[in-house]
Amino acid sequence: MATPRAHILICANERPPGAGKPSCAPRGALELLERFKVRVRELGLADSVMVTKTGCLKHCSRGTTVAIWPYNLWYQRVRLEDVDEILERSVVGNGQAVERLRMPDIPWEWPTPVLLFPPAGHDGPVV
Repeated sequence: MATPRAHILICANERPPGAGKPSCAPRGALELLERFKVRVRELGLADSVMVTKTGCLKHCSRGTTVAIWPYNLWYQRVRLEDVDEILERSVVGNGQAVERLRMPDIPWEWPTPVLLFPPAGHDGPVV
């Protein structure tokens, strides 16, 4: 596959316990990744569709995030039972959106910045 017709990106970021912010891996992202891979093979799409595990896609509070390229479709709170509908509409259907899963057009969620070198007089990192 020189150039995929579609590329499915699945956030599988995992933050340490107590990070103060959710992440996708504990919400079933790895099972979701595997389901996408299996269904892409079963549907005969493996020669034209790439499925990739990613790090953080910056929408941590919105559940497991999936993005479909080249259609720039971003989905939130994706579950195993959504995989077939996403593949049928957004991949086989050449970019048709699954509206109930669409990510709202909101800013990315960045982690709280930490100063690794705190100002003089402070002990430890400064948030």
